Amino acid sequence: MDKDIQMDDKEEVVDDDMDDSLCINAEEEDSKGSSEQDTSKKDKEALIKEKLEEMYGKQESLQAKYLRSVADLDNLRKRSIRDREDAVSRTRTQIISDLLPVMDSFHLGLQEASKNGGEESVVAGFSMAIKQMESVLEDYGLQNIDPKNEDFDPKRHEAIGYEECPDVNDGLIVKTIRVGYQIKEHLVRPASVILSKNQSTDDS
Repeated sequence: MDKDIQMDDKEEVVDDDMDDSLCINAEEEDSKGSSEQDTSKKDKEALIKEKLEEMYGKQESLQAKYLRSVADLDNLRKRSIRDREDAVSRTRTQIISDLLPVMDSFHLGLQEASKNGGEESVVAGFSMAIKQMESVLEDYGLQNIDPKNEDFDPKRHEAIGYEECPDVNDGLIVKTIRVGYQIKEHLVRPASVILSKNQSTDDS
């Protein structure tokens, strides 16, 4: 009887040890599984972060390319406008330059008609035609260069002779032989002028 009781006690101890061992193994497996889950979670987070940084980098690159393209298009548009304006300006200047001899002929005809006592109607007709033509050309930016009693400017004037003027300083414009023209700051034709020459300067 005593032997049976002792056997039972040993079996209960063995069972308790087995239960304890199973519990420890289960806890180790749970801990191991939890650790693996944490590692897997961190790996996923790192992968997501890497993908996001890659996407942001691509977005910044695309945005930079877009801004460069917009700037290039804007520069192209400005250059096209500037080239078109330059072409219009050159064409306008050329046409006006071709018309200047016609203007000169009108002015000469008006002067001759006035000198020779031509009919008032003819003189008035010449004068009206000249004024109309000048008005049209002024609308296109043409400006007269008709200096008198001004200092000589080689950029705008062309000296073709001298005239003795004792009471006038040397080099002053005393007469305009042919009117000059300019469009804004662009010189189309210089004014042909006569400069003063002081006789006392030669005597000294």
